[in-house]
Amino acid sequence: MYKDLLITFLLILPHYVAPEESAVYEYGPDNFKQQIEDMDGNFIMFYAPWCRHCTEFYPIWSELGELINTKDSKFAIAQVDCTKHFKLCHDNDITGYPTLLYFHKNSFSPVEYKRTRDLPSLTLFLSDVFTLKSEQAPDKEKQTGVKIYSGVAYLNDQNIEKFVSKGQHFIMFYAPWCKASQRLAPIWSDLGAQYAHNEYIQIGKVNCLDNEVTCRNFDIKQYPYLLWIVNGRIMGVAEVDTLDELKLYVEKMLLAENHDPKKFMKKKKVLPVARISEETFETFMEKDLVYVNYFAPWCAHCMQLSPLWLQLGERFQNESRVLIADVDCARSKTICEMEKDLAFRSTASQR
Repeated sequence: MYKDLLITFLLILPHYVAPEESAVYEYGPDNFKQQIEDMDGNFIMFYAPWCRHCTEFYPIWSELGELINTKDSKFAIAQVDCTKHFKLCHDNDITGYPTLLYFHKNSFSPVEYKRTRDLPSLTLFLSDVFTLKSEQAPDKEKQTGVKIYSGVAYLNDQNIEKFVSKGQHFIMFYAPWCKASQRLAPIWSDLGAQYAHNEYIQIGKVNCLDNEVTCRNFDIKQYPYLLWIVNGRIMGVAEVDTLDELKLYVEKMLLAENHDPKKFMKKKKVLPVARISEETFETFMEKDLVYVNYFAPWCAHCMQLSPLWLQLGERFQNESRVLIADVDCARSKTICEMEKDLAFRSTASQR
């Protein structure tokens, strides 16, 4: 009904795209520059009243305005009528309608919105641009060139390869138009906040609509797609979608202090037993004396040995030349198979 009334109104007054009582701010040459300088962000629709796509899109744009244009908001949803302000539109290289541009504070080099014109996609886009600009990223950002907000790294075609080449990363590959991606987005933000201060993991996200090369390289064929990456290698795919399930997955996959050779192999070891993985095997084996327990989580004999192995580790915890370690063969099959073959050949040669 609202749409029919709006179209009728446009037929009567063709020089308006919206009713006078609008939730969207009107910009023109008199206030455009000032608003860009004053507000933290401006999301602006450049339109023509005769444009059918503009008319059809306006109810969604108005609803976005109602959400954002509150009394104390430092962000604005606005619009510019290009039939009235032709020069302003020309200065911003507007060649089609509607064109949606986002301006950061004091920046006249806008980000063009190219996603689906629906409310969930618009709000997801705003979430991305708001958060990337609203807070200075920590030292990790300066080292990598990656924007990090509230524990979530915003990755793209230019920075992801170097960023994930070292350390542990849990990455969500998503598409803004995907309903499942939209549902997971706030949960993923919560997960990032939970692990923001954990030095052993980085939560990240990749927008596949804007970063096709990365998503093609990772062979992403569905959204959202959650990959666990260790030192540039894909080590797992998560098929969970609640915060509790995601946290359980992280705790299951996370390699903490007893997996870190640099931290573990100090004079006083951090923990009694080192957990060796495929990535750290060679480094740990550089010690003079290394005793390794190769175990499987389902093995009853392994469970019986576990407390004794821990006691052995405690006995040699302050001995820098001796390392007590273990390997989870369920997660590091390559190491266990390799060591099994070596042991077999060694036994065979002694016969």
